[in-house]
Amino acid sequence: MSMFLGPIHYWLYSKIGNQEELTKYIAGYARQEGWISEINSYIKKLPPLEDVIDESNIHAWLQAQIADAETRYAELITDILKADSSRINKLCAAAFQFGKAHKIEAVNAAAAYNAFDEFFVNGMPCDHVNIVTEQSEGSVSWEMAQDIHARYWNGSSKPYYAMRKSLMEGMLDGTGIVLQMSDTSHYTVFK
Repeated sequence: MSMFLGPIHYWLYSKIGNQEELTKYIAGYARQEGWISEINSYIKKLPPLEDVIDESNIHAWLQAQIADAETRYAELITDILKADSSRINKLCAAAFQFGKAHKIEAVNAAAAYNAFDEFFVNGMPCDHVNIVTEQSEGSVSWEMAQDIHARYWNGSSKPYYAMRKSLMEGMLDGTGIVLQMSDTSHYTVFK
């Protein structure tokens, strides 16, 4: 990895910022619902990248930020669902609303796929998690080559993917683009 900050580092840090914003939104919602009493252990404000990054070890520093963000998000959702697993329905509805607040301006399936790729943390770029398997003028299909999120969810990332699907649907709301998720690894967007 390069020893200086480049566009890819800012791109990844922005995606981590999206994850932090989602965590803060869901934590606030859960507190409002009375499911948790405090949110500070789950949320983190990200300062400008150039002010905090360890430039002597950029890759490892960014990987640690991903792990921290993913861990706190998983702990938040797990803590909420521990008391009542049926809360997943309300959490998915909240994720949909968060997605609507981050509506994408996609005019076609390729633009929708790119918007998702720009928004979600899927490990480090070198992990090559998303692989486009089929692309035509009207649709894009992709698979996640590995479940990089499961390790933060004690092996059961089902709530993560349920909420992620709802968030993606919220981002697509009103675009005329449809998301299909056959399982947690296979997705298609089409218009």
